[in-house]
Amino acid sequence: MNRAEPPFLGWPDHQGLLALGPDPWRIKDACEGTVIFGGTGSGKTSGSGRAIARSFLEAGFGGLVLCAKPEEPELWRAYAAETGRQEDLVMFGGDEAWGFNFMDYESQRAGAHAGLTENLVNLFMEVASIGSGEARARGGDPFWERAMRSLVRNCVDLLCMAGEPVSLHAMFDVIRAAPLDPGAASCAEWRSRSACWRRLEEAKRRAQGSTWEVDCGEVTGYWLGQFASLGDKTRGSITAMFSTLAEGLMRGKMRELFCEATSLRPEDVIGGRVVVVDLPVKEWSEVGRMAAVIWKYCLQKAVERRTDNLGGGGRPLFIWADECQHFTSRYDTLFQATARSSRAASVYLTQSYPSLASAMGGGTDGRTLTDSLLGNMGTKIFHANSDRETNQLAAELVGKRVQTLRSFGATSSLTVGARPSAGSTSSRGGSESVDFEIQPMEFSMLRKGGPENGLLADALVFQNGRIWGGTGRTWQKVSFSQGSTGRSPGSGGRRR
Repeated sequence: MNRAEPPFLGWPDHQGLLALGPDPWRIKDACEGTVIFGGTGSGKTSGSGRAIARSFLEAGFGGLVLCAKPEEPELWRAYAAETGRQEDLVMFGGDEAWGFNFMDYESQRAGAHAGLTENLVNLFMEVASIGSGEARARGGDPFWERAMRSLVRNCVDLLCMAGEPVSLHAMFDVIRAAPLDPGAASCAEWRSRSACWRRLEEAKRRAQGSTWEVDCGEVTGYWLGQFASLGDKTRGSITAMFSTLAEGLMRGKMRELFCEATSLRPEDVIGGRVVVVDLPVKEWSEVGRMAAVIWKYCLQKAVERRTDNLGGGGRPLFIWADECQHFTSRYDTLFQATARSSRAASVYLTQSYPSLASAMGGGTDGRTLTDSLLGNMGTKIFHANSDRETNQLAAELVGKRVQTLRSFGATSSLTVGARPSAGSTSSRGGSESVDFEIQPMEFSMLRKGGPENGLLADALVFQNGRIWGGTGRTWQKVSFSQGSTGRSPGSGGRRR
């Protein structure tokens, strides 16, 4: 499969990707992150989203696309055809026979800290946070997350110490065969049939005289002591949490994709492939979300340790999530803080601020995480929206200025009597106040595209710390075309 060739001078930060009025939107801007808000039918996908997606493909970016809607895979096929990137497009989960055994990948990959237990635990817990809806319950008792993490950690350690590959099937095997009471280890019948005991014995044999003999003792103490001593209901709840998360990835199509051979890796995206996770959430539900998050998290970690970006000249890549509330996690905020130096352009599209905050856990914690994530997104694009809170956010970003309010008054009088008279007076005045430069209600009146609007969808583009030449402000209004455009950067938007 041929990779898109880099431009003659590589990918300098100042290279323009898209013209927004008289100003270029550059690689450096893209790598600071982008969030696009817009109500249903506002043109966020077909307007600014389409323009940005095409600009990435035209420039030779690698990419990862997470799909929420069934039509998205075909949409990206069309983008690839329009920009000459068909050979780089990989439809993961469709009819093509690709596989990504993420547990084996992390335990076997090259590079610093490869195979460390905590890396494997963090990987599994990131997937678990999405699959279990953990984000929505984050304000609850932290005991359950700690207990799940301890279970996964001791599963991984035991398999590694026993010299076995780490896999979901092997982890299930250990948990199912674990003792249910502290006295089980003294029972010859249990020892003879327990896969957990067999692995503990093999780990003890391999650890004897090694530097990790003490660690082996800790793992043995967990399975024969701590885990076995838990109350039946508590232990049952912890194991049920694991099983409900992992079972979806161990059967049918998901088993083929994530538990067998690996033929596609995050490093392929860094090398220029565009991987579309063709498991739309609207069709695959929770397993579709987990599949997308597996890819997103593994790519984020691979990008952070990439070695081809010395001097900041490596190939840029993008992570694309339309209806991003299905795929967001706590790690996104940490990743986005350093994404620019890794040359990773995250583009998240969603309808409103409340939908994103709800996906991040809701309440005060969810809003704090959402604000932190949005604070690390350098470009914010607002399409037509009827959500009050989102429009208020947009107005606050634009900011307030001194506004002059003019007033005019007129009076007239007529007296009937011995001395009839008539007259009128008028007055003019003005006052100054500090008010929003753009009122929140104006965002509900932006054009939404379609034939009635000449296929033009309006949006306000805000970029932190940048003064746009067209307005002298940190924002400007842009009209994005929903029709076909040429392939040169700058065909996507124009300033109004």
